[in-house]
Amino acid sequence: MIILGDAGINYWLDKTDQKVKKYLSGLPISFLVVHGNHEARASEIESYKERNWMGGTVYYEEEFPDILFAKDGEIYNFDGKKGIVIGGAYSVDKAYRLSVGQPWFESEQPSAEIKSYVEEQLQAHDWTVDYVLSHTCPLFMEPTDLLLDDIDWGKVDKTTEEWLEQIHKKLKYQKWYFGHFHENRYYATMEILYEEIKELGSNDFLQRVGRPKYRRGECVMFSNGSDDIYGRIEVVDAYGTYGQPREVSYDIEGIDGTQCDKTLYKHIPESSVERI
Repeated sequence: MIILGDAGINYWLDKTDQKVKKYLSGLPISFLVVHGNHEARASEIESYKERNWMGGTVYYEEEFPDILFAKDGEIYNFDGKKGIVIGGAYSVDKAYRLSVGQPWFESEQPSAEIKSYVEEQLQAHDWTVDYVLSHTCPLFMEPTDLLLDDIDWGKVDKTTEEWLEQIHKKLKYQKWYFGHFHENRYYATMEILYEEIKELGSNDFLQRVGRPKYRRGECVMFSNGSDDIYGRIEVVDAYGTYGQPREVSYDIEGIDGTQCDKTLYKHIPESSVERI
């Protein structure tokens, strides 16, 4: 499983992190973690060593060999597909974290050395890969509607996003996946992932985790196959229930436009619902 940054590991650098790592190590899966802006770089932590994995370098701890941190700029082989990792981003919550004694990491964004290595790697592969796995995104793809209202965005450092935009102009790729913005969104060749687990290259998702996207009482729209139906959410079902093993579902009191009757539509999957 690839985590696109901010994995909740190597943030506190104490027993809190160890507890999370022990839990993850008990799962029957390996993790590849892209560097985010809420974790220390594994390369700067003494307990981490390097090894080769899928054709590239990763960082690991002997106690937790299945939790791997990707090295920025490495191109890994995923079943014959090439995927480059480009981690890091600016922390808009830097001032808050420092004021309350939480960690902040000066090396959160890629350095000039890392940027040079990324570009050298891409040049060696004729600026062609199958996948890009990053934490933030090219500047033109920044989802401005998701940006926090209480931040002075004119003072935010966007040099990483500007650099990624320059890379995007040269690069040939199939899919670009990034996290950072706490949402799930799909574009032609780019995706923001937060609560969805997807197979690389697939348009469908394997599992949706985290919070339900919509709330009881919210007005939404969904389709019954032929007509768009507008209604109000009455019930939020739990994950894995009522034939929806991959995602939450909803009971929606809707008005069928063809009959003008109120009807309770039960167990509508979240992927079929849109906010009005």
